Parts: sequence; C-alpha cells; structure tokens
Amino acid sequence: MGIVLAGFVVITTFLMTSVLMFSAFLSASVSQGESLRVITHVSSERLGSALSITSASVVTPAGPDVAVQVDNSGSQSVVRFGELDVIIKYTDSDNTAALRYLAYTSGALGNNQWTIATTGVQPDNFNPGMWDPGETLPIDLRVSPAIKAGTAAEVVVGTPWGVNDKSSIVNP
Repeated sequence: MGIVLAGFVVITTFLMTSVLMFSAFLSASVSQGESLRVITHVSSERLGSALSITSASVVTPAGPDVAVQVDNSGSQSVVRFGELDVIIKYTDSDNTAALRYLAYTSGALGNNQWTIATTGVQPDNFNPGMWDPGETLPIDLRVSPAIKAGTAAEVVVGTPWGVNDKSSIVNP
C-alpha cells in the first residue's frame, strides 16, 4: 500500500509540474507573438515615414527665433503635432554650447518652444489640420538664450516613428 501511495504522489507531482510548465510555455509564446505583431506594425509605419527639412534660418540675426520648413516626403500622415520632436544645438549669446529639446505649444510661442507657423500646413488640401504626404510644415521655434551671431546651429525634426532629418543654420 505504501508503494502505491508513493507512486501516486510521484505521478501527481509529475502531472502538476507538467501542467505548470505547459502553462508558462503557452503564456510566453502568446507574449512573444504579441510583441512580434507590435514590432511588425511599428516597422511598417516607420518604413512609410519620411521627412526632409528644406530650409532653416534665423529670423533676426543674433535673435532667438528660427523658421524651419519640413516636407512630409513619406506616406504617413501626422495627426498630433505634439508627438514630433524638435531639437536644436547651438552656441548661445554667452558663448556656451546649448542643446535644447523644444516643447510643442499650440498657443503663443514661449522660450524653448516650437509651434506651427501662422500660415499652417501648406498646401492643406487633404485632411485639413493634418500633415499629410506631399505637404510642408512651417515650424517657428524660439530658444533662450539667443543664438550667438556669427555661429552655426543645427536643428533636428523627428516623427513619432523615429524618422528624422537635420539641417544646419548659419546665423549671420
């Protein structure tokens, strides 16, 4: 009787362990499948995303304001402008190297912020208020302290899908 009971305990332990291991394996497989699906989705969106900075200039020499024109040369539309990244690297008026991540504002332009120029997306024929392929996004940005006269700066604009472009700016 003791041998039968010991055998029953061993078989029960083996079956329970097998069930737990199979459950963990199934859960891990489902998680990996979901991760692969998300990576594929993000990669396909990134593949269709492209932009090009066509011009960037300081509005007033030795001033804090910069105007940038960005073309959407990909196949993805940008709905929420706050998801764009705008970064500028420059020498400030105190002769100090500055690197600024600028925050988006839909209102009045403040220090170390960027906004869409008053002209808006050009031409905004398809999906008004969105930045669609083939359209140009005019960006106004303001840095503090101001960009030093006679120096160069670099501005980078990036999409939510990780695609970016950069342009040099010469401050006369």
